[in-house]
Amino acid sequence: MTPARAQPRRGGSLRGAGPLRGGEILGQLGFTEPAGSEAVEGIMRPGALRGAARGRNLDGLAHTLFLRIYPVIAAVVLATQIGIACVNYADEFRLYRERGALLAGITAANLAQPGWSAAPERAQAALQALALDPAFRYAALRDGEGRLVASAGEAPGKRAFDLLQVAADLAAPGEARAGSLSLVLSAEALRGNAEKQALLALGTSLVLMLAFVLTLRITVRRHVLGPLNRLLGAMREVEHKRWVTVDLGGDARPSNEIDAISSAFNRMVEGLRSGDEAKQLLLELEAAHAKLEHANRQVIESIAYARRIQASVLPDRAALAGSGLDVAILWEPLHLVGGDYFWLEAIDGQGVIVVADCTGHGVPGAFLTLIVATALDRLLHERGLRSPAAILAGLDAMVRAQLRQDGRGAESDDGLDCGICVVDPASRTLRFAGAGLSLTRVGADGGVERLRGGRRGLGYPRTGREALPAADTVVTLAPGTTFYLMTDGITDQMGAPPGEPPRLLGHRAVADRLAATADRPLPEQVAALEAGLAAYRGAEPRRDDMTLVAFRLP
Repeated sequence: MTPARAQPRRGGSLRGAGPLRGGEILGQLGFTEPAGSEAVEGIMRPGALRGAARGRNLDGLAHTLFLRIYPVIAAVVLATQIGIACVNYADEFRLYRERGALLAGITAANLAQPGWSAAPERAQAALQALALDPAFRYAALRDGEGRLVASAGEAPGKRAFDLLQVAADLAAPGEARAGSLSLVLSAEALRGNAEKQALLALGTSLVLMLAFVLTLRITVRRHVLGPLNRLLGAMREVEHKRWVTVDLGGDARPSNEIDAISSAFNRMVEGLRSGDEAKQLLLELEAAHAKLEHANRQVIESIAYARRIQASVLPDRAALAGSGLDVAILWEPLHLVGGDYFWLEAIDGQGVIVVADCTGHGVPGAFLTLIVATALDRLLHERGLRSPAAILAGLDAMVRAQLRQDGRGAESDDGLDCGICVVDPASRTLRFAGAGLSLTRVGADGGVERLRGGRRGLGYPRTGREALPAADTVVTLAPGTTFYLMTDGITDQMGAPPGEPPRLLGHRAVADRLAATADRPLPEQVAALEAGLAAYRGAEPRRDDMTLVAFRLP
């Protein structure tokens, strides 16, 4: 409760000042603001309700309601009580008049005897009987000539508003002219009764207004100030981005304006909370995206550099130019680096051609290609192996040893498929051995033959599957015959021919495409095959690394 501030007295009407200010009136009546009402003043000032406070002490909503409604209630109650008092006074005054007329008539009837004017003592006794009435003030009996026969009480000096005067005629038998009896009664009792009713009306008005003040105080505090304080408290929290809603207590009524405003405020807070949370999440997402982009850029840069390293490990594509062999190569990793690898080298007058498809693709497969390249170099140069079958056996042993697949509980389940060809141009012979890869031969007449290698790949833990080839497959190199050593990334192309569901292209379809271009130079064949594969895939993505080495002896 804020301390009262001294204000100068002002003249004026009831709803502004008068001898007492509005705050003093409410204070004397026990009408005070509830705790926290200063929060209500922040938004419910009179300036917001009626345009301007004009410096009056009407800051609180309860003050405003009281000073707006109280005069109307007071005026209605007072007017009602005054009206009731006036009606009661008029009815009693009429009854007084009728009673006085009845008394005068009865007395006149008793006195109306022949010779009544000659017996003043008798008339005097009758008038004295009238004096017994508490309201009696004066009575006068006059004859037909207007002479006073008898009187009782004191004649009023002038007509007063609280005196009631009535008259009755005395008409005795045999008399020519009737006399009259004048009776004056006091209405002082009526006035006293009216004053009591006025006081009662005033007391009733005060009681009703006091009841109104208390009811207004309790009602406004419970149904107006309380909800407004909760609403303002929530607004302060929301101002600091603490998303607090107004507790409606489970009894919110849609017809109640404050409940409707509080419900709308709660919906607004939920919307702001969702928007703020979404904004915060967006900021966090943007920050995470920036970090991820930075990390991804570093990874891409690293992989791009790894591609340079892997490309440098690959042999020169013109490595067999001096051996007389015509060679064309298609090497396309699925990602920047890949698990496919090829080896070209002329040794001791012979051409060595190796194609390997390591487990997986991308970075894991690229690591295996480095192991294969190192192993091939040792097998060909340190151990001097020239037999494809012997090279496969040695490569299998070295990969298994490098990946520690010979012991129990080996964690690596990796390996490779490999095809090796050793060409002797002098004798026009070719020796081939494969582990999971085959060699495709297309003759000058367009005939296609597939020289299959063993089913078992190199590396991998031993499972008792088919052994590696024990001997080489020897082929005579006929003029115009072209050989193709390829990985399954070439044949496993998923595409959808017109009007058919998607399916793998397969080795036979690839061989047919190669046979169709067998009369062209090898680079054109490779380019035509690559374009044909892209057209077959259409919107389907590639699934694996692609490597193909085409060669022939003119």
